[in-house]
Amino acid sequence: MKILVISDLHANIDALRAVWAREGDADVVLCAGDVVDWGFHPHETIAWLKEREAICICGNHDVETLRLYDSGVREEVGMETTYASHCVNAMTAEDVSFLRSLPEVVVKELDGITYCMKHSVTMHERTSTVQQYLGEYRSIPTFATLWESLTGGLAAAERRIILGHSHICYILRAMAHEFYLNPGSTHYRKGRDSAAKGADYMVIIDGIPQLRHVDYPTAHLRARIEASNFPQNIKTPALVYAGSHID
Repeated sequence: MKILVISDLHANIDALRAVWAREGDADVVLCAGDVVDWGFHPHETIAWLKEREAICICGNHDVETLRLYDSGVREEVGMETTYASHCVNAMTAEDVSFLRSLPEVVVKELDGITYCMKHSVTMHERTSTVQQYLGEYRSIPTFATLWESLTGGLAAAERRIILGHSHICYILRAMAHEFYLNPGSTHYRKGRDSAAKGADYMVIIDGIPQLRHVDYPTAHLRARIEASNFPQNIKTPALVYAGSHID
């Protein structure tokens, strides 16, 4: 079995299409949240997930976008000052229903391995914390406690927790048959790799996880950011994430 694991899509349909062009033979798609916000194509991104019957959970940006939608506050179409406002205007009622349907946690057995997927946990909230673990530790001692809290102590011979949120790819071993997996972001990186462009993701083939990356054209994305009504404190990092200094 081939599993495609993605996270932090942030309404970037171009990145998803680039990933699928390489990994379109995947049997299962897992998405660890943050489907919308910080991107221009929430409707197309949600349609992509629905078409592939992706197993998906909600992320903090999905929750915040729904909160803005429910507030009734709207900015004029084409004059939005935040990505969330743009997404609220660009989503259909069916898109909103899809986001509302996303659970916080999913537990799924695939190829005899039990996966628990949650967008973020306290241990991995900050980018700096993840980098510390990557740089200083070979194993993480809190896996059993976290597994208990997320699954109710579900028994499994091999168990893996899939996380998103940090935008940093990693495979961290807790014990012999316990792993943390994070596919990174298909939209943009944080920390030391924030200046890179392209989509990060993971594939799991016959139980073996592999971190992968694919580039895609971003010139039109940068042009749209430049033409937006976003304030400079949003526009500047958005252009960096789109690789404005690379091409």
